[in-house]
Amino acid sequence: MSADTSLLPPPATRGVMPSLVGYSFSVAPGWSTSTALLAVIAGAAPVGITIGIGELVDGLTPAIGKGLDTPAAQECYRWVALVVVLFFLTHLAESARTALGRALGRRVTGRLSERVMTAASGPATIGHLEDPDYLRRLGRARGDGTIDMPPGEAVFGASTKASMWVTGIGSAALLSGVTWGLGLIVFAIFVVIHFRLVRNYRTAVIESVSQTTKLRRTSYLRDVPTTPGAAREVRLFGLAAFFRDAYQAEWRVNMLEVWQRRREHRLFVVVVVVVTGLTVASVFYYLGHRAATGGSTVGDLALGGLAVRALLQVLRADEDDLRIGFGSKAAAEAFTFPAVTPSAAGPDRDPWPEPVATLSCEDLRFRYGGAAQEVLHGIDLDIPAGQSLAVVGLNGAGKTTLARLIAGLDAPSGGSVRVGGTTVQDAERRSWQRQVVAVFQDFGRYELTVRDNIAFGSLAHADDEDGLRAVARQAGLLKFIEGLPNGWNTVMSSGYTGGVDASGGEWQRIAIARALFGLRHGARLLIMDEPAASLDARAEAQLYDTFHELTAGATTIAISHRFATVRKAERVVVLDQGRIIEDGTHEDLIAADGRYAELFRLQAKRFEEEPS
Repeated sequence: MSADTSLLPPPATRGVMPSLVGYSFSVAPGWSTSTALLAVIAGAAPVGITIGIGELVDGLTPAIGKGLDTPAAQECYRWVALVVVLFFLTHLAESARTALGRALGRRVTGRLSERVMTAASGPATIGHLEDPDYLRRLGRARGDGTIDMPPGEAVFGASTKASMWVTGIGSAALLSGVTWGLGLIVFAIFVVIHFRLVRNYRTAVIESVSQTTKLRRTSYLRDVPTTPGAAREVRLFGLAAFFRDAYQAEWRVNMLEVWQRRREHRLFVVVVVVVTGLTVASVFYYLGHRAATGGSTVGDLALGGLAVRALLQVLRADEDDLRIGFGSKAAAEAFTFPAVTPSAAGPDRDPWPEPVATLSCEDLRFRYGGAAQEVLHGIDLDIPAGQSLAVVGLNGAGKTTLARLIAGLDAPSGGSVRVGGTTVQDAERRSWQRQVVAVFQDFGRYELTVRDNIAFGSLAHADDEDGLRAVARQAGLLKFIEGLPNGWNTVMSSGYTGGVDASGGEWQRIAIARALFGLRHGARLLIMDEPAASLDARAEAQLYDTFHELTAGATTIAISHRFATVRKAERVVVLDQGRIIEDGTHEDLIAADGRYAELFRLQAKRFEEEPS
């Protein structure tokens, strides 16, 4: 079975390590320099130990039987002391390198994550965050994938491998010092085997993960007949044989791939063992023959043997190779995002250039991504400042799309959104967004304190305690907050100590309170997209009974499929397939006996029939 090479780091990412190392020196020069020095020391000290042992063995020959106070014995003591010092230095340097390398990796990951986050947050529109290709890029830059490995792991893995290569190159040099060229030959053979081992290791890990995914479905087919929830239907519909046959068929197909890979791996292991064994045996035979014939000393034999043993480390393929391979892949993706300073990502608090006046949509059109069909077809709509507008229509009519365009979250494909004399376009988009608060269907549920969740409506006024309590009371949330374990400072997630999980209705009230807090501190447009979807009928009625009182003076756009709740709006527009087909007050539209009246009666009839 051949590996899925698309999952391996592509050629373009294999050359990213120099850039990543350079980046680490730019974001943390002190840590990077220290890590590099420690890696060299941790790799060079074992080479010094090998030299010391070789000299010690040579020095023992004239010192044996001559007493402890002879110059030869004293020389041996000095070599023993050096070996002991280098031994401790090796372990101290390696421990320090590991700790500092991990910290450096986290720093690099953090800085690259900030770079990606800043670049992704830069556009004032959100269309790119709904593009599957862009989201996959974000995931790859974070290190998500077959092997989850953030970019900083490549830096840590490189520091580990640097120590190994320093030891390997130094040991090859020592072996070449004993016999010229021998170290280079052994080193070259082991390097070739190393890179083949690394490739096989990465492929094996990827295939194991992929195979686990495939076998998960096989296990599912095996377990369905014995799962309590499905066991009844399996028996009633006679599905036991179907699941048994499907399990056996998929299991055999998947295992054939596993068996083939195992055979290939066993053959490769045999080749590696044979080549390595022959190489090591040949080196030791040659060194032993030279020592026996007087061509070299016993110390040279010991030094050469220890050097070969150290060179065997080059054959190691482990998780550090995965860190380098897949971490550098994440880094390569992260580097494709432009380095944008937070201020360049767009001003957050530039004032809107004029008082909020009539909001106008002029021949407004929109299509998503590369779609051929438009979602909105030439919308013309004027909303005077302070008016409460309801937008209704069937699912897919374009209601939420219209709200997003008005809020400045998407750029129109054609036409424009104007506020007074100013067009909402890229230069003014963020300024306009500061004038808008919204409760969308997929509102944010932040795993932060309930205070933060509400204060996000106007973060600059987060210290307005009276305002926070007022909007919580208006949203029917104050009693809930006061009953939380830590009150306003309770984290809204049970995953944190003292945190709690809120119901869907409570979360919706929090989102409503957040929007009201924004209105309290200067926002002039409120958009409510199905704001009562998670509320019960009584809570919904209470919300809409007080809605206009709570939003007095603000322009409001309420989107709802519940016609009974929008009838209190000053004005209603009906969208159908991206076009406005009706526009007027509730009474006018009922009297016109068009689409709005038809849908209103259908809903009213359903509620009238429910008690029976």
